[in-house]
Amino acid sequence: MKHLIIGLTALFAPMSTSSAANKEDNDQFVISGMIDTSFDGIGFDGISVTVNDKPATIGSDGRYTAEITVAPYYQVKIDGSGIYTAFQTFGINELYNARCACLDVPSIGVVERKLGRVELLFAGDAMAGRRFSNPIWGERSLVDQSNPLPDLLDLLKPMQPYVETADLASVNLEIVLSDSDPSEAAPKSIVFYAPPQLANALAQTGFDHVSLGNNHSYDYLQEGLDTTIRALEIVGLEWSGAGKTEEESLRASRIDVSNQAFSMLGFVGWKGRVEPNQIAERNKGGAAYGSDVNIANSVSREAALRRSTVVQYHGSREYSDNPSSVSERRMKLAVDNGAVLVASHHPHVSQGLELYNGALIAYSTGNFLFDQYFLETHGSYVMKAWMDHGRVTRAEVVPIRILDYRPVPAVGSMRERVLDRIERLSAERSTGVSRNGGHGLILPTSNDSSRAANLSREDIVGHDLLLGGDFENAVYDTAIDRSIKVSGADFRHDFRGKDGHVLSISPHQDARQISLTPSTFFRIVPGNQVTVSGKIRTSEDLILSVANQERAKGVKRFDALETAPIIVTASETIKASKSWHYFKLNYDLMTGDTPLPFRPILQFTRSDGAEFGQETVELDDLRVIVPER
Repeated sequence: MKHLIIGLTALFAPMSTSSAANKEDNDQFVISGMIDTSFDGIGFDGISVTVNDKPATIGSDGRYTAEITVAPYYQVKIDGSGIYTAFQTFGINELYNARCACLDVPSIGVVERKLGRVELLFAGDAMAGRRFSNPIWGERSLVDQSNPLPDLLDLLKPMQPYVETADLASVNLEIVLSDSDPSEAAPKSIVFYAPPQLANALAQTGFDHVSLGNNHSYDYLQEGLDTTIRALEIVGLEWSGAGKTEEESLRASRIDVSNQAFSMLGFVGWKGRVEPNQIAERNKGGAAYGSDVNIANSVSREAALRRSTVVQYHGSREYSDNPSSVSERRMKLAVDNGAVLVASHHPHVSQGLELYNGALIAYSTGNFLFDQYFLETHGSYVMKAWMDHGRVTRAEVVPIRILDYRPVPAVGSMRERVLDRIERLSAERSTGVSRNGGHGLILPTSNDSSRAANLSREDIVGHDLLLGGDFENAVYDTAIDRSIKVSGADFRHDFRGKDGHVLSISPHQDARQISLTPSTFFRIVPGNQVTVSGKIRTSEDLILSVANQERAKGVKRFDALETAPIIVTASETIKASKSWHYFKLNYDLMTGDTPLPFRPILQFTRSDGAEFGQETVELDDLRVIVPER
């Protein structure tokens, strides 16, 4: 199910949401980097490198160079018949070296193709229903229900080069597939379905298997499960983790890859509080229940057949840093009974990895294709793992951003925040995550739990809630960031050549105030101190203020966004200048010992109090810093 890469030249061409052409659009840079073959000790014969589809010249030492046009993103592809294709994506801002006015790519290691070795890929929670077709806040629809397949393929296209090269790629399909609203829904507060063409889109993207062991595969009871399985089987996608009976749900999907035997199992960690519940039982369909007994029996059965057994577990607390004690115990139980790898999901945020008894556990890969607008769910990853004769010998964390509800390669500050989090949480489990180019790297045979130096690391005291405030990942192909709203003005993400993207704001001429807000509240954070910082340049003197809005207990989220009071907490006068002005505004949350969800709001007014005219305002490197967790 592997397919040709499509449209990369168009994807990585210079782009901007502004109609104004940038004077550097036609500039050329020399881009260079190093191929690292030390993992297998191979030479460079037969290896090729392209950057944005342009061939590079490779020296005898593995250093490659090319002359390349200025672009927001650079995708490096290292290929050859004797290696697994390596893709890595970078933003121009993180590669630019002012000393040589060139682009420096960090060293990228490659993996040899050899007998007994298989490359696996795992992605987290995927759905394409609800807000994809019925958006909120007046936003645009992403999936045309009358002809959904082209839109669904478009949503997955940015990750296709990463997925299709794997020997076996799996994703957690957390939605019912149906071409219409099924007749009967489970008595739950949240149920959703997507067009059956999503199965086709996943297959064309390069996925081979889906896990149905989750809390949404039985949203529309047996009818919904039947239409889902039918859609998967039509396009040849393997599946496991659910069934018409408990016995069927515990069945492994047995897949042979390169003469290696794999068994894929999926489980959900709880029964559900409603009746009928979400798990399969003796005479009832549903997801496979991940009880201790079911996990131990199912894994040991497959391991006894000398099959490399992979478990996908759906459980733990949503939005948490670490797995629950029950989930952790069950994942380790799977390893104790013979599982060689465990990939987990459900928290919607990423969690750390752990090397445990010779196996690798990914406690949560986070979201993959999901319509959540909470900013903490936007930084995620997919995991690649190489197995030699059934044992993990290497794994990579590929950082992604959930941008416009779809996965795209993470660059800039978004990449750094994702990898910082994974490194920190994995180090707490004595598992080292170093770097391979812009990916996280786990080497079980030479594991070092010390945190490696980042690609472009900046020391930040505290935790940045905004994640992508450098705007380098705010636009990608047709995806545009939804996480920030502006009132009293229009805004664009303008591409400025080697300096990357900035947020350009054009005030409405009758406006007296411009407000820039996160689209929703940040969740409860430790402590009550907040720092909002960044850089700004403006054509007129302005007063920059930061205001705070908090969601009181018992008030619904959407009601609070509309009605909760907005209180100005700090201000600073910004003088007109063509140069950047760096600002840093501190304030305390209002609730003291009982922190509440909050959102900081940047407000701009003219210093003379007049209405806005033809002013221009630009922002970059925004951060919302709270005490470290």
